[in-house]
Amino acid sequence: MKKTLAVLALLLMFSFIVTGCGDKKDTPAQSTKQQVITLKMADIYPVTHIYATDVAKFFINRVEELTQGRVKIEYYPAEQLGKQKDLLNLTSQGVADIGYMAPTVLAGQLPLNTVMALPNYTTSSQGSKIYWKLANGVLMDEFKKYGVRPVYAFTTPQYDVCTVKKEVKKPEDLKGLKLRTPGGIYDKIAQAYGVTPVVIPTTEVYEATQRGVVEGFFMNYVTMNSYKLNELVKYSTMGARFGAFPIVECINEKTWEKMPEDVKKAIMQAGEETSMHAGEVNDREAAKLAGEFEKKGLKLYRLSPEEEKLWKEPIKDLSQIWIEEMEKKGLPGKKVYEEFDKVCKEVVR
Repeated sequence: MKKTLAVLALLLMFSFIVTGCGDKKDTPAQSTKQQVITLKMADIYPVTHIYATDVAKFFINRVEELTQGRVKIEYYPAEQLGKQKDLLNLTSQGVADIGYMAPTVLAGQLPLNTVMALPNYTTSSQGSKIYWKLANGVLMDEFKKYGVRPVYAFTTPQYDVCTVKKEVKKPEDLKGLKLRTPGGIYDKIAQAYGVTPVVIPTTEVYEATQRGVVEGFFMNYVTMNSYKLNELVKYSTMGARFGAFPIVECINEKTWEKMPEDVKKAIMQAGEETSMHAGEVNDREAAKLAGEFEKKGLKLYRLSPEEEKLWKEPIKDLSQIWIEEMEKKGLPGKKVYEEFDKVCKEVVR
């Protein structure tokens, strides 16, 4: 009897120890699982594009580093979660937690953000500093109307003009040319120089140029290289300002509000760093590509500072036209432009 009781006591004690050990083992794992926030991030770029391989990757890594692994981002490039024109709505609905938005493509939804396409700066580094400040300032209300907010923002360098047969050295050389533009404000820029604008999606520019539908296009070197368009043109300006392409990644507001304050702070730090990094990447890549294009036979015409002033003359009224268009829509175009102009003067010295 005593032996039986002793055995039972030992079994009971062993059971208690095992159960206790089990609790200690499981609790930290469960706690860690609860703390990890997983976000879906979607954009449009092919997996080989520098904005996917470098810029997006930089943001994802910095968020994970600054949150010490508490935030993990699942990346969906190449329109895997939705088409370019739909990503604002999909992010607003929470299909994507973070989504790519191009204001000039979404001009009907983000009209005030198109101020960033105006040719008041030259480099991507300049444009990215300006856009980050405005996106988190005077432009914030336009994002919040759709239940999103920016987590990083940047611009391409300003577009140059690239042509197949005719070299362009001065504004008058553009008159009568039929050139591809992305549409919208870029058409107004083209028309100011006497160009006949032809709106064609970027994915169709190669064929349109090859077939002679257009005699060239307005584009930055990074995009031109991504679509191998440098194979078709023989001439390009360098330093002209035909508009830039603004890009912003936004997070769903409801997702944002659920996050702890320290996580929000970390994401915003990562976003600012990414915005500046994107500007540097664009400018570095553009300079590298310019050299590569020249070696392959592309003739670059570099504008002098004096020539740059002459090139600005045909578009001197563009800003006022933009303001008036916004005001006609009942939007604070004057207020936004004045802030844009102020920040431009701070950044572009």
